[in-house]
Amino acid sequence: MRVLHIGEYVQGGVATYIATLLNHSKNLEIEDFLICSEKNSEYEWNIPVDHVNYYPYERSLLRIFPAMVAIQKEIRRVRPDVIYCHSTWAGLLARLPLFFLSKKIRVIYNAHGWAFLRDTSEWKRKVYAWVERLLFFRTDAVVNVSRYEYDAALHYGLGEEKQHIIYSGIEVDKEPLDSSICLAKNAVNLLFVGRFDPQKGVDYLLDVFRKCQRSDIHLTLIGDNVIGGLHIEKNNTDRVTFLGWVPHESLSSYYAACDAVIMPSRWEAFGLVAVEAMKFSKPVIVSNRGALIELIKDRETGYVFDFKDPNSLLNILNNLEPSVLEKMGKLAEENFKRNFQAETMIKKTIALYNRIIS
Repeated sequence: MRVLHIGEYVQGGVATYIATLLNHSKNLEIEDFLICSEKNSEYEWNIPVDHVNYYPYERSLLRIFPAMVAIQKEIRRVRPDVIYCHSTWAGLLARLPLFFLSKKIRVIYNAHGWAFLRDTSEWKRKVYAWVERLLFFRTDAVVNVSRYEYDAALHYGLGEEKQHIIYSGIEVDKEPLDSSICLAKNAVNLLFVGRFDPQKGVDYLLDVFRKCQRSDIHLTLIGDNVIGGLHIEKNNTDRVTFLGWVPHESLSSYYAACDAVIMPSRWEAFGLVAVEAMKFSKPVIVSNRGALIELIKDRETGYVFDFKDPNSLLNILNNLEPSVLEKMGKLAEENFKRNFQAETMIKKTIALYNRIIS
């Protein structure tokens, strides 16, 4: 079976998701191909070089049509049994031209976070939903990465008959750790990993953290400002350290070194950082937004705070205890092993391939 994965900007969580599919499916008689933007995409993939292609692109009206042409050219070259569209823009670029083709191509679509769930105006949400309903006609299956996404899809009129829930999974094997990486000594170390944009809530976190009276809590932030995002002044203090982006292979060492991970997101379709943290036996402090409450059970595998009430998070910070965090971390790792291993995601995805082509 030939599967062509189509992406736009393939980096971060989307890149991890696709890489997980590529790394496993080659052992299951699946021949994978990938095409994505040459800008803002990863370049190292565990498939043959001639199975990967890139198209010139940036998010502008002038680039949309050439990107569509490049993707359709790749579809004709590969002649896949299934095309798998990853992200909103990739879904648009790949599926819109299919309305004008007579040949039926089996299509799976994963928004990796519905556009109509973003923190934006209501009229924009309605436009996004209208576009998704239109493209839904040229889609055989929709993969939602959480129950939250699934329920939202039904709410906005995307038919239940094509909807599926497949939680994102990651490799269970732990990468070698760098013993030279350590965080603040004699402190409760909290770790934030993500873009500095409104979605991830780093501005909210810093505002609340400044009000925390405990001098023994240290916050380390991995990530940076992005175009069109927030502008965070990255001033290191005795309680806050900004590391910028670190090499992906180093992330495991930071997860292992911290006491807890914090995700103050305004919305989240899934929350891969939370899963990565639980893999390393770390509890996660999350907002009560989006799918995060599906991943973390309050006061068992972490803490859930009310995003509308900053004092809710402040109260958690003021009462953190290392011994409690350690116990929660063990339960978090058990949760990861039960629900979020890559093997489970792969099996469900392969079953979906077979279902739509049968």
